[in-house]
Amino acid sequence: MQKVFTSRPKYFQRVTYSILSLLLLGTTILYLSSYKWITVFADGKTLSRVTMAKGVGEVLEEIGLELRAEDYVFPSREAKLQRLTSIAVVKAKPYSIVHDGARTEIWSTGEKVADVLLAAGIPWQEQDLIDPAPERAAGQVEVITLIRVSSAFSYEMVTLPYAVTRVANDSLYRGQERLVQAGRDGKKIEVTQIVYHDQRAVGENIVSSRLLLAPQDEIREGGTITSINRGGLKISISRALEVQSTAYCSGVKGSGCPVDERGYSQCTGKATGFTSTGRQAKQGAGTRTNPYLIAVDPRVIPLGTLCYLSFQGGVVVTRHGRIIKDGFALAADTGGAIKGERIDILFDNHWVAWYYGRRTVKVFIVESIIAE
Repeated sequence: MQKVFTSRPKYFQRVTYSILSLLLLGTTILYLSSYKWITVFADGKTLSRVTMAKGVGEVLEEIGLELRAEDYVFPSREAKLQRLTSIAVVKAKPYSIVHDGARTEIWSTGEKVADVLLAAGIPWQEQDLIDPAPERAAGQVEVITLIRVSSAFSYEMVTLPYAVTRVANDSLYRGQERLVQAGRDGKKIEVTQIVYHDQRAVGENIVSSRLLLAPQDEIREGGTITSINRGGLKISISRALEVQSTAYCSGVKGSGCPVDERGYSQCTGKATGFTSTGRQAKQGAGTRTNPYLIAVDPRVIPLGTLCYLSFQGGVVVTRHGRIIKDGFALAADTGGAIKGERIDILFDNHWVAWYYGRRTVKVFIVESIIAE
């Protein structure tokens, strides 16, 4: 029979060696597993590091990378590191945003101007003006300006003035007019849009207009007759006027004009016996050489103008009989009450003038006289 011998010391040595080897291997594996191989991409640079740090934030501190709260880190700073980890860091940039009468300073990692505005919590509308434009890259931008654009509408009633149309009438004298059709203004409603930049009006434009009433032209007939024939004379005229006429006297002694306690006559006040142009205040005969004297408004009939008076029926008859007839008159005087298209005819006798009263008379402004 064969005997088998076992060496106990050697057996235990091998077992012990195996256990120690396994422990060493486990320790080595455990030790090596605590290291991480990290790659950091920041500011256009690539940084590599082997670290035993557990988190992203921890390894960034080890590297000495100064970060702001606004900087973008991926994975996040709270994330745990893997055996092989790549970390991307995008540094925030400072921006100044001018808006709503204020200035906001902000750091942002936005790629476009719109991203920066959103990061600042500043809303805007499509019509607002943003410089630079929202879609522009924010890389080279430092100042962003936001102008609030708004508009309001106003409604205005607009008057459309009527036009005046003149047509010739061969039955009227030059200077005479006759109204054929009265003018009437038109009306329309205009809607105007007023544009505001930051509540300051910068422009306006009419966006709609609606006609309510069309204007109606005024139509007037103008006379074309340029001369009259009287007593064998052809009298060229520049114009003819239909005026209101009254009468007065010189107020001197013998005229019969009432005089007050101050010595002022009723017709002329302090009577001098002369007109305002220096002519003797004496009734004329209506002839070319001895015309009637009349007081006028110089703005209507200039002083020194030779006229021809034409009364209804050719004469004026009162209780004193025929006191005046058609004839020449000279604008030689003025009066405080003679304003506009009105004349005052001089008579020698106050009561003749008194009974003349108020009458309409046609006054022709004489340009020239030719004997026929």
